[in-house]
Parts: sequence; structure tokens; C-alpha cells
Amino acid sequence: MKIRGMGKLKRYFNSLKLNQKLRLLFLFCVLIPMAITDVTILANVYKSVAYDVETEMEQTARSVEYTLQNRMEYPANIAYNLYKSRVIEDFLNEQYSTPYDYYDAYYRLERGLMFDASFGIEGARVSIFADNPTILNGSGFYRMDTYEEQDWFKELYAGEENRRLRFEYGTGMESDAQQKRRILLLVKLDMAAFNGCKKALRLDLDFSDFEDQLKELKIDDRVCICDGDLLIFTNKDSSGEMEPFETMDNFDGAYRKEITLYGKKMTIYIFSGENEASAFLMRNGGIFVLLMALNIIVLLVMMYIIDKTMINRIKYLENSFGIMDEDKMRPIESIGGEDEITELIRSYNSMADRMNELVTTVYKARLKEQEMDLARQNAELLALHSQINPHFLFNALESLRMHSLLKDEKETAEMVGRLAVMERTYVNWGVDEIPIRKEMDFVEAFLALQKYRFGDRLSYQLNLDEDCEEFTIPKLTIVTFVENAIAHGVETKSAPGWIFVRVFRKEGKLNIEVEDTGVGMNIVVIDDILDRARNASIESMHGKSHVGIMNAFLRLKLLTGNRAQIEIESERGVGSVFRILIPLEEEEIESTDR
Repeated sequence: MKIRGMGKLKRYFNSLKLNQKLRLLFLFCVLIPMAITDVTILANVYKSVAYDVETEMEQTARSVEYTLQNRMEYPANIAYNLYKSRVIEDFLNEQYSTPYDYYDAYYRLERGLMFDASFGIEGARVSIFADNPTILNGSGFYRMDTYEEQDWFKELYAGEENRRLRFEYGTGMESDAQQKRRILLLVKLDMAAFNGCKKALRLDLDFSDFEDQLKELKIDDRVCICDGDLLIFTNKDSSGEMEPFETMDNFDGAYRKEITLYGKKMTIYIFSGENEASAFLMRNGGIFVLLMALNIIVLLVMMYIIDKTMINRIKYLENSFGIMDEDKMRPIESIGGEDEITELIRSYNSMADRMNELVTTVYKARLKEQEMDLARQNAELLALHSQINPHFLFNALESLRMHSLLKDEKETAEMVGRLAVMERTYVNWGVDEIPIRKEMDFVEAFLALQKYRFGDRLSYQLNLDEDCEEFTIPKLTIVTFVENAIAHGVETKSAPGWIFVRVFRKEGKLNIEVEDTGVGMNIVVIDDILDRARNASIESMHGKSHVGIMNAFLRLKLLTGNRAQIEIESERGVGSVFRILIPLEEEEIESTDR
């Protein structure tokens, strides 16, 4: 059905001279779209700059959150160890007949545990409270009834949480009567497995140490960490730990991130010095306007020249080549006229049909193939991830089972605690790449757990060069080779064995060595492992041995862009050495040297 008036419009345009058509074409197809495009580009650039600023602030907030969590981790572990201590539990539950009996028990506790009220935390102090009227206040232990009316004690027992973080301005314990800002980590020591009186722990942390670590992050923007509207930490213009906490009432324009540490809800605010997006617009807005004006002037000049040379319709045809719609060339529907330009338009339409066919059959087919290849690689990574966790979990649990048959439940409980620490650290696959120093921490925990199983049959030594600590590798890489060394080397040997793990840098390569003094391997097994490593894939692991090694090495190759290499040295009855070599890029070497 034809639209009313369309025929008249066509006749009108056909009656116009070519220069008039060119002016209309310039106005509606060049000038207006150009203005819209320039404004759109400027707006998108503004949004991009604003997004980059917000992303940078988000990363800064995450860095601040990680610093607080990392600084709290060691004190929290101290509290957890005290929570599990049967010796301290018995000491606090004992009913003492005389002060002398109490002092005698305290002396034996201090000598047996080398008890120190700071527990190795610089500027910190541990205080333990018990609902036992026979103990004496002092030296880190106190009667609970003396402090039950204090605000920190009421807060600890007001909720269901076992641990609470508290900020206050006040005095400390015993001789520390100075008024200053304090960070308190409060813990209920009422373990269900223990009996006796009610107990609690108070850990006084050094406030200035937290604020100093925040300043060491070298963040240019002002960072404020608040408890409600109470300013707790800041990296700029701090009033110091001797002054009461300040109150903030203006958070306009600040980026905020909510965090929770040990039951304490806090907010991280980041104040940028200026609105970078607006500043960018002010600096570059004039340039966009100038460029747009220059484009218009040039086009006007070209219009005049083309009009004078009488090739306006050819110009129209040329513009048609630039019109694209969803990856297709759009044919010219209304040809009009019967001159040479009409023949050119018909030729253009034929070419457009052929080009569209080529785009459909070649370009889109290639895109689809690339998407399928990317999906396959992602599926392989997910498959690798799904294999690695059960592998270690089942081996660790088997160690616990064997050990529990030979030992009492106390040592088994301690082993379960180690395993719980390992699982809590590595159960999340959200980030697969970690620094080598963290991987070595996990290796040490794993070897300590295995030593419970083998006893004197297993010894180990770890060496990590300081300039290699920050290199990143896939999670659970080194420990896979360590587990293999135990399972195929030390475990099958009746005599005691050693495991050596060394990480160092040599001749522009990162060297990771795992050595065992086990039974060794013959040349056939070595060649098979090396061949499978060089051609490692998901399919090559099915129904084969040394799956963990293939898994770890494949993930290393994917991370390093296929640069990782593996070497094996072994001698029957002497032992084996697995060596991973990763050539380092120049920027990686420079970053670690700095």
C-alpha cells in the first residue's frame, strides 16, 4: 500500500536541480547526523572517564578493605588459638583455695606456655576474663565481675555473635590508664566442648599501627573509614590517637563501600580531589566544537566544488557506499532517471548484494568459529577447576582417617583444625591466580598435615627467594607437585624421606623445584610424563596416572601463554626432581627488581 503524498514528494525531488538536492543531502544526511554523533561521542567519553574514576575508587576501597582484613587476621588467629586451649580453659575453671595456689598455678601456666600478654603482636595486649572469684586481677587474667558493667563487656554479650570488633576512646587495662583511641577485638571463650565458668577475651590493638598502614597505601584521594558517622581511620589530616574520635556530617560526592569485620559494620568513603569527568569535559569540549566547525567549513567548500563540476549524483552514490545497516550494505531502492548514473546505481546494487552474501558466508562464519573456540577454552578451565578441589580434599581426609586409627582424638582434632584452615583459604575459585608466597604458605600447611600422618618418615624444607614472592601462579600448582612427590615417592618407600621445595630466579627464568628422596622413576615413566605435559589437554587426562601434575601444568601453560616448561630428573632408589621453568617477560623482571 502506497503512502499518501509519496508520489508528489518523489516528483518534487525529481524536479529539483542537483545543487538543491546536494544542499538538502548536506543538511539532513551530514550536518545534523554529525552534530548528533559529536555530541554522542563526547557524552560517551564523559561516561567512560566517569566510569574509570568510579572503577579506580572501587579498587582503592577494596585495597583498603583488604588491608584492614589482613591486619586483623593475625590477632583473630591468636584469639582462635586461645579459644581452643584446654590448658587455659582448665586454669580459668580451677577453684583456688588461697592466693598462693593461684600464683603457683599461674607460674606453671606462664612457664609451660611462655605466656605473654601481647602474644607477639606489636603494641597489643591480651586480657582474659573469667567468672571465677578465686583468681586475682592482673598479669593478663581478671575476674569477670569487676568489668561486667563496662560498655565493651555489655556489647560483647548483648548479641549472638562470638566475636565483636569495637572502637572506643578510653583507658586500657592495668597500668595503661591513658585516654586514647583503642581498637578492641572481643571474643567469648565459651566453647561448647568445655565446661566450667563463663569466660571472655579482650584484645587491645594499636590504633596508630592501623592508621599508619592505611597511609602506607599511598592513596592520593582522601580515605575515611567510619562507624556510622564516627570517623575511625583516615589517611589525611588525622587528629591522632590521643584525641577523641571525630564526627563526620558531610559525605557529598564521596564513593562509599559497606564492609563488615567481626560483627562491626563500617563504611569506606573515598573523596576525590576533583570531578575528573567534568574537568575532562571542560578541557576538551572546545576542541570538539572547533573540530565540528572545521568539518562544516570543509564540507561547504567541497559542496561548492562538486556542484561546479556537475557530479552531484556521483557524490550521492559515493555516500551510499558508506551507509551500513547491521553489517550489510543497503541497496538504493529509488533509482530514478535513465542516464549513466542510473546504470552506476544498478551496478552498485548488484555489488551490494554480492558483498552482503560474502559477509554472511565468510565474516559471520569466522566470528561464530572464534566464539565456539573461546567457549571451548572456558569449558576446559572450568573442568580443570572442578577436578582440583576434590583431589586434595580426598587425600587430606584419607590422612586424617589413617591417623585417627593410630592416635587419640586430641591430635586428630588438631589435624582437622589445620584442614579447616586450608579449606577456608582455598575453597573459593573466584580468583585462580595468587602470589607464590601464598601458595608456599599452603604448601607448608599441607606438608605439616602430612607429617602428622608419616611422623619421622617425612621431613621437608621450603626455600622461597624474596624477589620471587610476588610472581603469580595458578592456585594449588606447587602443592600438586608436592602431593605427587609424597604419593609416588616417599609413601612407597619404607625408609624416611625428605621433600625439598625451592623457588628462585635464574637466567631470566622463574624456577620451581620439587625434590623428593623417594623410590625414583625409570626412563619410560619419565618420558611418558614429559610427552603428556607437552601435549596436555583435558582429553589426555582421562584414565591416566599423574592427573594432578597434568592438571597443574596445563593451567600454568594457559596462564603463561604456553611458555611454561617442565624438566624431570630421577634415579631409582635415590629420588626425583620436578622442575618448572617459566621465562619471565622484561616488565615482570623490572617490577620485581623495583
